[in-house]
Order: sequence, then structure tokens, then C-alpha cells
Amino acid sequence: TEALTEADILEPSEGFRLAMDYYAHSPDTRLTLARLAAAQPRTLACMHGSAWQGNGASLLMQLADALRA
Repeated sequence: TEALTEADILEPSEGFRLAMDYYAHSPDTRLTLARLAAAQPRTLACMHGSAWQGNGASLLMQLADALRA
């Protein structure tokens, strides 16, 4: 596994989450993700796996949208 990647991490993560429904979320998750996105992060470090580099604000809001679906 790469230490830092720019590859898609949302689709594989969502595939796992949907299969397991294993994700800590609440009615306020979208607001929390929006607050994090406002910081305009360029690197997101996951608990497991590679850190991700790119437009972190966009990726966080994509995650918020996926969680709302």
C-alpha cells in the first residue's frame, strides 16, 4: 500500500460501508464534514490505509453526499 495516494478512495470505502453498514454517522455528520471541508485540506489521513492527497474539501463533501443517499 502506498503511504500517500491521489487515487480514488471514496468508491472503495463506500463499497465496504454499504456492504457492512459499518460507519459512525449521525444527523450532524454532514455539518461536521462541511466544517472540515471549510479548512480546505489537501491531505486526508485515514485510520487505515493510505493517506489521500488532492482537493480534500471536495472529497469530504462527496462523502457527505454519499452518506445522505
